[in-house]
Amino acid sequence: MQEQLTGGCLCGAIRYVVRGQPSYLTHCHCPTCRKASGAAFLTWLTVRTSEVEWRGEPLALYRSSAAVERGFCRRCGTSLTYRHESDPGEIDLTLCSLDQPDSLRPEHHTWWEYRLGWAVPEVLANLPTFARSMEEGRLPPRRRRREHAPHAEAPLE
Repeated sequence: MQEQLTGGCLCGAIRYVVRGQPSYLTHCHCPTCRKASGAAFLTWLTVRTSEVEWRGEPLALYRSSAAVERGFCRRCGTSLTYRHESDPGEIDLTLCSLDQPDSLRPEHHTWWEYRLGWAVPEVLANLPTFARSMEEGRLPPRRRRREHAPHAEAPLE
């Protein structure tokens, strides 16, 4: 078991520390998670609410359905949490908001029947890959894209 996990939003206004063992690491393909993240699926990990220590700005909250509240950074928009009223003692955190998202591995896909037709392993595995940007790869770019450089992580205080 890891001693603790740290993470936060893109701009660094919200930081968190998790002390405890995450469970239920899943790629969620439901339409609501896709819409909330703007991605083909959203990867979550579940922890006990009491095992998360929040630092910095408070989460902005959005009730995405009668029983679900999602938390995000009001400054940069990073999606950070999901809470269902049926289990107030647990909270889901976006796995990729961790400082070291590679330290955990998703265990399964949920809401698979709602997956996008192109978001399946056999399709994704056949797409060209580039170590960084298309401009640095072998295929000619269709349009100029801004480079997405990694940003410095905000230190925990």
